[in-house]
Amino acid sequence: MLNSFDINSFDINSSHLIMLLQETNSWEKILLFILVESLFWIVFSLILIQFLPRKYKKYKKEIFLFFVVINVGLMLIGVLLTLIMILFGLSWATHRISRPSYETIYFEEQASEFPMVYSEFHEGILVLKSEQQDHITSDEKIKSLKILYDSNAQGNIGQIQHFLSDSSDETRLYAFALISTFEKSLNQQIKELQEKISYAHSHKLQERYQFELAQVYWQFIFHGVANEQLTGFYTQKIENILNTIESNSSAFILLGKIKIFNKEYNEAEGYFYKAIALGVPKEVLFTFFAEIKYNQKKYNEIAEYILPDEFNIDLRLKPLINIWRST
Repeated sequence: MLNSFDINSFDINSSHLIMLLQETNSWEKILLFILVESLFWIVFSLILIQFLPRKYKKYKKEIFLFFVVINVGLMLIGVLLTLIMILFGLSWATHRISRPSYETIYFEEQASEFPMVYSEFHEGILVLKSEQQDHITSDEKIKSLKILYDSNAQGNIGQIQHFLSDSSDETRLYAFALISTFEKSLNQQIKELQEKISYAHSHKLQERYQFELAQVYWQFIFHGVANEQLTGFYTQKIENILNTIESNSSAFILLGKIKIFNKEYNEAEGYFYKAIALGVPKEVLFTFFAEIKYNQKKYNEIAEYILPDEFNIDLRLKPLINIWRST
């Protein structure tokens, strides 16, 4: 019976406490609370100063004011900090639940307004002459060489070789290190592919490795590692490797590139048509056909290989076609 009474009393007190917490306080009640709190600290401070040591009796008034100001002030500061935290928390919560706004962009409209961008820095590196190099600091030369090496552009290593005779020791050493690193990488790839070819257990796998080997040899020419005396050696070596491959369209495309490099345009065209016969879309090779017709001085035939729609879609070619149209 006693336990039941205790439980009922606890439930009543809990319900009453919840009701008090849910009750909305008015400004009058808040001010009344501050007033009562201030009176409490005033009375409490009066009691405290009664127990002061005798030597502090003459400072009773100052100490009393100090106690009142400190205690009442701390209460007000606590209220102020609470308001700041509430405002900060609300703004943070509002920011958390905010959603970004999205905008629809039509790619076709953006492509038609594609800006013309000219990379003057890279072109400036490629046309450096020996008399111009003396006016550039070693730091600028090294940065230029690093960018030129990372660009992976055609002839980039050949351009770096020009800096081997630079007046700056740091530039010469850096240029030599870049060239040496590139050559070692290619030679390592050649060694690994030759081992794979010797251990290849099927004709198809052997053709794949042979094509990859030919691509590595082509890098010597494409990047300008090989000088004029060695280009003939490498092109002949690549042709000998690729001629053993019968069913790889990429091999015929690479043969076509080599023939263009050697200015054998009729043979290059024949290899590209063989690649088309193996399933390569003719449009993929239009740039090569246009280059062949241009070098053959058959200018009237170039137009059929320039498709406006294809050039507008491919943003890499759009600046090029705009330059052609403006000349």
